[in-house]
Amino acid sequence: MADLERPAMRSVAERIQRLSDEHWWALDPSCRLMEKDAWVGPTGDRFDAQVHADRRELQNMLAQAVHSANQKLASLQDKP
Repeated sequence: MADLERPAMRSVAERIQRLSDEHWWALDPSCRLMEKDAWVGPTGDRFDAQVHADRRELQNMLAQAVHSANQKLASLQDKP
């Protein structure tokens, strides 16, 4: 049964990595605009802080998903 699971899990891990690579930079344009003072004042400051926090959270979640998938794949490969 594990032999059937390995190719499927490898495919899942590769897909998760591709999605991570694709979406890793999704909030960078907004962050760059805010760093160039696209929106100023108290509301702009709050948005700037939030968009940077959201980018960190997104990247952490993507990294965690990739790590989790790779761990699962590795555990399947270790079984006889």
